Amino acid sequence: MLSRKKAMLAAHLVDAYADRLFSARAEPAADVLEFRAGLASVHPALATIFDLVAGRVELITEAVEVPLAEYSKLGVEDFMVSLYNGHTVQRLRIVGPDGSRQDVHEVLAGAVEALM
Repeated sequence: MLSRKKAMLAAHLVDAYADRLFSARAEPAADVLEFRAGLASVHPALATIFDLVAGRVELITEAVEVPLAEYSKLGVEDFMVSLYNGHTVQRLRIVGPDGSRQDVHEVLAGAVEALM
């Protein structure tokens, strides 16, 4: 599991890589903000990362319930934590402006995939 600090580092690296992609383009007169908006419109994960780095969404640590049927997928550490915490484990989640929540690992993976 990523710490909050490492998750934010990864988010900033993804954000910076989008700027590097812009710099590597052959069109020198293009606008970086339009380029980023175009990426964000095509890739929702990138849009979320851009919002996270800009401070428009929040990264929180939240207790997430683990259904008993999924206990076999948990690592030993998470399994032990869930036993003592009412079948919940701590996860880093991105809270959107509408209150929606996304797992930061899934969003980062989607954003990195979009940049490849």
